[in-house]
Parts: sequence; C-alpha cells; structure tokens
Amino acid sequence: MDSVKVKNFIIIVLLIVNAVLLSVFVSDSVREKSRSSGTVDGVVELLAENGITVAPGVDLSERRLDTLSASRDIQAEGRNVSAVLGEGDIVDQGGNILVYFGDRGEASLRGTGGVDMIIRSGEYDSNGDPLRSAREFAEMLGLETMSEPLRMDIDPDTLEGTLELCCSYEGVRVANCTLSFTFASGELMGMSGTRVLDTVGAGSGSSAIDVPTALMRFLTILLERGQVCSSLDEMELCYTMNASVSGEGELVPVWRIATDTGEFYINAVTGLEETLAG
Repeated sequence: MDSVKVKNFIIIVLLIVNAVLLSVFVSDSVREKSRSSGTVDGVVELLAENGITVAPGVDLSERRLDTLSASRDIQAEGRNVSAVLGEGDIVDQGGNILVYFGDRGEASLRGTGGVDMIIRSGEYDSNGDPLRSAREFAEMLGLETMSEPLRMDIDPDTLEGTLELCCSYEGVRVANCTLSFTFASGELMGMSGTRVLDTVGAGSGSSAIDVPTALMRFLTILLERGQVCSSLDEMELCYTMNASVSGEGELVPVWRIATDTGEFYINAVTGLEETLAG
C-alpha cells in the first residue's frame, strides 16, 4: 500500500472516530437535558398534587450566578452625590455615616448601603413622568434599577405620592436594595432606602441549588408552616446584598419565588430560606 493510500486510510479512520465521539457527546447531552427536564416536571407534578399550579411562562430553566464582593468607595460615593446635590460640605457623624450638604439638598449615607436624601423644591421636576424621573435620578447617583416599579402610589392629577424601585446589578435584581421616591406637585422631594455599594467585584463560590431543589425547598417551607398558596407566578435567580457597618459585604445569589400569597427567598448557595432586610 503506497503512502497516499495509507494517509487516506488514516484520515478515514480519524473521521470515523470523531463521528463516534461526537455521537456519544450529543447522546450524553440529550440524556442529561432529558433527566433535568424530567426532574423539573416531577417537582411541578408534586406541586400540583399539593394544590400549587405553576403559571404559564414561569422560567424553570437552569441559571447560575456567582457570589460577588461589594464595598463602599467614599470617593466614588462623593462624586455621585455631588452629581445630584452639587458640591458642598461633608460631615462625618461616626459609625461610618457621612452627611453631604449641597446647594440642591442634603443626604445621609451609611456603610450598610442605607441612604436618605432631602431635595430642595424646584430642583428636580418630573415633567409629568415620576417613574422616568426617579430612574434618571438613580442613574445620576450611579445606581442601576429595574425598569418596573415595585410599588407606585402617585396621584395622576396632582403627581403627589411615592414610588419604589428595586436596584439591580448588571440587569440582575438585588432584592433587598430598594429605593423609595417622594413627589409633591410633580417635583422629586426625597429618596430613601438601601443602595448597592459602589464597588462590586469577584467573590467566592456560585449558586449550587438548582431549580428542582429550590422548588422542593419552597414546598417544604410551605408544608412546615402550614401555609397555603395556589399559584407559583415567578421564579427568578437574583441577588441579596449583605453589608456590614464597615462598608464591606457581598452580593449573594438567591431564588426569588413569587406566589399568590407572597414571595419566598431561598439562598442559592446554602438552600436556606432568606429573610430580606434592606
């Protein structure tokens, strides 16, 4: 057999081996997806047996998030506050609480992410759209928020009342970082709540609790409490922020499960139920 025929023979053998390996890989992938889908379907059936219907459109696909570090950056914080209040004095009240005074208002910020702002009248008019005004104000302060408000209680005629936005990080909800905005005659008069700290970076670990496990934990919690619900309306992998007075903390992945009788939060690393604290 000449060298050309040998080379062709080797090429054919390699092609056959690659085809077999690809077939095995595809088969394993399909089997794994089928097994995962079957597990989810099994838990959904178990929920149904306990009177809980999973609403159409609920995302039961697998997702993962990493735990991230979060820390306060006084210099970045000062620049952001000055962007909305103007330059002014800063008073250190101790306990990692800084009070900023500007020509457009004043603000108190804490190491845990807590924030309270008073805005002088005539500085921020909503121009008939308080929601857009609130989101733009948060953006000027260096904060990202979810597009839909958690709550909106604004009189459409007088444009007075409050609305609440949830903060986010790179499009992912941070469930316990919420901001409440107060309007009077269409003007933004104040903001209070908890913000995401200034610097977010790599952390340790990632979400390990998958969808079927989170659903089983949810059902277990209901049964242990004797709590009743009939509809599971949303399932979202999001964050909660844990921060100390020192200004150091982390963003931890949690499963948010919304039902017709309330929301449940399950730590996506430990599987334990979380109680939100802003």
